[in-house]
Amino acid sequence: MKADRVYTNAKVYSIAIDGTETRAEAVAIKDGKFAFVGSNAEVQDFIGEDTKVTDCEGGSVLPGFGDAHMHFALAIRRFGGADLSDLITDGNTQTPEDIVKIMQTRVKAFADSHPDDPLIHGSGWDRNWFHGALSGQTRQLSRHDIDAVVSDRPVVLDSACGHLALLNTKALELAGLTKDMPDPDKGLIRREPDGTPDGYIQEPALIVEVCSRIPGFEYTEEQYRQAFLTCQAFFNSRGFTYLSDCLRQDLPYEIIRQMAEDQALTVRIDGVYNIKDASRNSDLEKAIAERGAFDVDDLFKVDTVKFFIDEDFAMMEPWEDAYCDETGHPRGFGTTEGLLWDLDHFKESMEKVKKAGYHIHVHSYGDRASKETIDAMINAQKYDPEHILCDIIAHIFFIRQEDIPRMADAGIIGSIQPQWESFNETDNALLLKMMGSKRFKGLYPNGSLARGGVRLANGSDFTVTVTNALEGITVAMTRKFPKNSKYYEAFKDTPAVNPSEKTTLKDALMGWTINVAAQFGREDITGSIEVGKSAELVVLDGDIENTPPEDICLLKIKETVFKGESVYSC
Repeated sequence: MKADRVYTNAKVYSIAIDGTETRAEAVAIKDGKFAFVGSNAEVQDFIGEDTKVTDCEGGSVLPGFGDAHMHFALAIRRFGGADLSDLITDGNTQTPEDIVKIMQTRVKAFADSHPDDPLIHGSGWDRNWFHGALSGQTRQLSRHDIDAVVSDRPVVLDSACGHLALLNTKALELAGLTKDMPDPDKGLIRREPDGTPDGYIQEPALIVEVCSRIPGFEYTEEQYRQAFLTCQAFFNSRGFTYLSDCLRQDLPYEIIRQMAEDQALTVRIDGVYNIKDASRNSDLEKAIAERGAFDVDDLFKVDTVKFFIDEDFAMMEPWEDAYCDETGHPRGFGTTEGLLWDLDHFKESMEKVKKAGYHIHVHSYGDRASKETIDAMINAQKYDPEHILCDIIAHIFFIRQEDIPRMADAGIIGSIQPQWESFNETDNALLLKMMGSKRFKGLYPNGSLARGGVRLANGSDFTVTVTNALEGITVAMTRKFPKNSKYYEAFKDTPAVNPSEKTTLKDALMGWTINVAAQFGREDITGSIEVGKSAELVVLDGDIENTPPEDICLLKIKETVFKGESVYSC
């Protein structure tokens, strides 16, 4: 048998679902699948006159990367509006006021270049920039900052984390937000001294509720399609062939389904149904009724239900008193008050999800949120005793040490964000205030999770973080800002916080490859370089195993292959 494609002189490195490592010199691909993995000498039998042969010149060949937690359906936030995601040039000298001026310039430029848009979108600003991360200064963003550059049309600027939005006065007016409007049950509408909303709104459900009342807030189908094409090309350029979308959107999911049917996807995508406590029964009924409605072969599947148990750190112990005083929360806040679910409802809904045959994905920040999630998942597993379905906890900023073995024994996957592990007390000043120094040092215990037997699947939370698996590996192995970060010079001499939580190259690479596939039961299809599996791979310009951890982020992607076809090369 002659292959379609052959890669030689490579440092092939792949890890199977059981942890077995494969190292080889060559790979052959036939009909979109791996046909051979072995030596340069043996692969010669697979080379025919029509075989495309690539000499990797000693560079690594790895499985295609997967992002275990991202927001493909929200790609238009980055690719369809004013981009506010890359404003830092020097974290030592820039101030919040400097950032506001850059934001104003970009919003005005986008508005001027889109004179017919009824509403101006933008996204990517980071609340940490305004809470001490820059020059130690704090400053509140408000509607007046946007009004100064665009006042005749509504403007909505989403934060990088997706939990905050800033609206100008025109947007507030069209949404019907006035000083007489009562505070919502969930979320926050920040106000000026006389009660007038100042444009700062917190929590996704409230943001959608408010902004959906503004004419022009919804994007068109063509805008979404173009954003998705741009987004998948962006991910391919970074070595990705598998994405897990974690926030269901009706129109975007229909467009993704159409793209899958048209064979226009160059990545696999998994999606979710979202269930909220307030609408839990109708949400679950919809998920069950639509089971399989979006599925197209193995390109796009929606067989997971996602819960948000907290959105602002539900902890075993309350937030710090000084932080509560500063933010207007009552002292003692941050334990059960931070939970978004009635816990009885949470367990009942999880049982129903298991009975319906869905994987479960839970957004959890605080250690109480993680503890309650593990309790509910273990309870629901009585309906899935063979562990056919996957249980996933995303983020896990904090977890009690005693909950790690419980998580491992229950087979619960940790869907984490390794690029965030470069934290320190300056760039995360807001969280330091909330938690205090002792708890802060327990942030992102990913080394403990890995050593404790928890399978870790890595994600970026894109568009929160611009996805880069090689950067994520560096940060996971060093717990410091990578050399390609604009924060590197400012923090290169800052000691890593809790360096004992570093992970190994093997753990980090599994987290970007086979464990992402395992997160949704796709490990038999992709995630590793094994004969018979779909041919997804990444070619690097260097040998990752012989590159110092701090330099892995500097390696370059030379080619990305999806289903045996090259989808990116340079």
